[in-house]
Amino acid sequence: MRNLPLNVDDNLSQDEKLWRYIDLSKFVSLLSTKTLWLARPDTFQDSHEGKFPLAMKSSLDKIYSKLGPCPNTNISSSDDFGGVLCRNAYISCWHRNANENMVMWQVYGKDTNIVSIQTDVQSLKESLEDSKLNGLSFLLKNINYQDHSESNLENYTAPFFIKRPHFSFENETRMLYSANKAITASCETPLGHTCKVNPNILIKEILVHPDSEGWFVNVVKDIAIKYEIDAPVQRGLYGHR
Repeated sequence: MRNLPLNVDDNLSQDEKLWRYIDLSKFVSLLSTKTLWLARPDTFQDSHEGKFPLAMKSSLDKIYSKLGPCPNTNISSSDDFGGVLCRNAYISCWHRNANENMVMWQVYGKDTNIVSIQTDVQSLKESLEDSKLNGLSFLLKNINYQDHSESNLENYTAPFFIKRPHFSFENETRMLYSANKAITASCETPLGHTCKVNPNILIKEILVHPDSEGWFVNVVKDIAIKYEIDAPVQRGLYGHR
């Protein structure tokens, strides 16, 4: 299997800091399996994920109405085509910021027992060098926050990098792996995909929820020691000390 390298967008600098806010189970899974979980976009809460902007949807439907279904597929509309794209797409979401963010702690922390791992663009790319992915593309790119009625598409990956303006607080940089398993709108594909990663290259710092109890901070430190993670573990800056 050939190695599909991570293609980083020109708008991202190599030292740009990225954060991922996750619960303890996902943190342990990352360290124990040495993999990142990439989720299929139609499993996300936002029902607009991966959908074509209205102008593009209208254009595609006009083309399909004239040409009919694509040969050897059941794709006969923009919805069918979008379904194929979504079944071939797997995403990991990261928060782009120089520092931790209290809003992100609140949004992704249903309780205080969560952590945030900090990396940077270069480290993320290097940690994935042995990912052994095989597919169409593997991209790291910033989300463009704009209304779907105003959006234009450049290529088949574009719908996965557009979100509505009220999500702009997320300041999201997204990793997208595009597979080539689904060839019709009804093809079944996994709900997620694991991607091999080197945690010690990936993780530069581990922050624990600012308001977590002392015992939880110690648990996270013990887990990092168990899995031989070199990155420091400390409580987030917004909480008590």
